[in-house]
Amino acid sequence: MPLNSTQLFVQGLLDGLPIPGSTQTLEAYITPPTVDELDNPKAYVWGGRLRGTRQSMPRGQGFKRLNWNVDVWLTYETNPDGPSVDQEFPLIVDAVMNKVWTTPMNDTFITDPTTGVKSQILAIGEDFDFEYPPERVPATLRMLYYTARLGLNVYEAVQA
Repeated sequence: MPLNSTQLFVQGLLDGLPIPGSTQTLEAYITPPTVDELDNPKAYVWGGRLRGTRQSMPRGQGFKRLNWNVDVWLTYETNPDGPSVDQEFPLIVDAVMNKVWTTPMNDTFITDPTTGVKSQILAIGEDFDFEYPPERVPATLRMLYYTARLGLNVYEAVQA
């Protein structure tokens, strides 16, 4: 269905994304692993909010326009003594935003792998918001733990 396929679409865009200035790539998940090693940048995709409209045509002939608010939660743990520590997390954020802003939207059709429902992604990241709280220091006091939330609007059309 649309939630499943939309989350999978966003996860697929981000998983394996190269990070500038680093040899690491972003690992993207929908459901976080139960135990997760914070050995490289992570993204957790959660399509938690939706507003939709249906065209006033007979059912099966029109379309539903779904406006998803997909949250991408970013996490990263790093050594506070590195020479580029001030740049590391911002470069991860910039790579993610650049990916969603530059993804072509012409004929972006997706299919839910379980139900077979087909839909079209009309836009991603045209409307967005971003929260970047201060880093934290885990109990070991030897690393910096960064988090951020990137809220993306994803517009999807589904046969109604």
